Amino acid sequence: MPTKTTLKGIAEHLKLSISTVSKALADSPEISESTKLLVKTAARQLKYRPNAMARGLKSSRTNTLGVVIPNIMHNFFAKVIVGMEEEATKNGYSLVTCISNESLEKEKQSLNMLSDVSVDAIIISLTSETQETNEIEHLNDILHYDIPMVMFDRANTDVACDSVVINDFSGAFEAASYLFNTGCKNVGFLSTLSNTSVGNKRLAGYQAAVSKEEGAVPKVLYTKLATLEQDLGTFLDKNEIDALITTDESSAIYAMNTIRTKGLEVPNDVSVIGFTDGTLARNYFPSVTTVKQQAEIMGKKAIEIAIRNINAKEKQAPQQEVIETELVIRNSTRKL
Repeated sequence: MPTKTTLKGIAEHLKLSISTVSKALADSPEISESTKLLVKTAARQLKYRPNAMARGLKSSRTNTLGVVIPNIMHNFFAKVIVGMEEEATKNGYSLVTCISNESLEKEKQSLNMLSDVSVDAIIISLTSETQETNEIEHLNDILHYDIPMVMFDRANTDVACDSVVINDFSGAFEAASYLFNTGCKNVGFLSTLSNTSVGNKRLAGYQAAVSKEEGAVPKVLYTKLATLEQDLGTFLDKNEIDALITTDESSAIYAMNTIRTKGLEVPNDVSVIGFTDGTLARNYFPSVTTVKQQAEIMGKKAIEIAIRNINAKEKQAPQQEVIETELVIRNSTRKL
């Protein structure tokens, strides 16, 4: 690997002081335009690249924000990143994004790396393993070193930091209520997020809606995407279902495929509602009724809060911002 060019190397090459080279690269008014041009030309020829961490030592800022997400394959998190990138760029920040792959150990490694490269703040959605074990020491370590942290979507209220979540309870309650209002009597709930805060809130919202319907009984299936079709097939054999709510977009698609293999039609025999209003939901046949999670809005809000905390002169008490969902009616459900 070639040796990196430093300010000292440029200064020696041009027989100028390091201070002059530094000021020229920073467009200081103290340096003449001819000298600036000389220095910048040499810097390019010598393949000099400024070190963000070194700049940060002087300003105590690197203008970078660390982001940790549990799953990049999930359309929801991809859309959150789009919102984050837009808001960060607008405010002069760059993102360093890590994927924990639902692993607590990988989450710890990501936080350590982001801390080591001196990001100005960290924005994180917790892994299912972190939420299942409720291990939070590594999260509190970040706060101990005065690094602002914002949780989004999957948050833990035992950690004293700001968070941005959607109203998962309300979203599931509205979805189940809509299904009952269309004449469905046996509404089931399929969860691939049983070990997460969002999954638990969606289950609670569903159960609350069921409890308001006379004669209705909760019918819940916990599964994983890898075994969903087999597990749902068995579930349908044992339970009379005329509607199903799933906790994400992919499981809604898998569920509709399984329902068809059982000789049933969507939505005539079984209505289906999923969470996350992504490309799959809009373009599948029939198009999927979804609980829209406002992913890009959540991403922008998380960055906004992180930057506000970076610039705050005094620490404020942690706050949680709740974003309301929207039920998007399409063709996988009966009409009112």
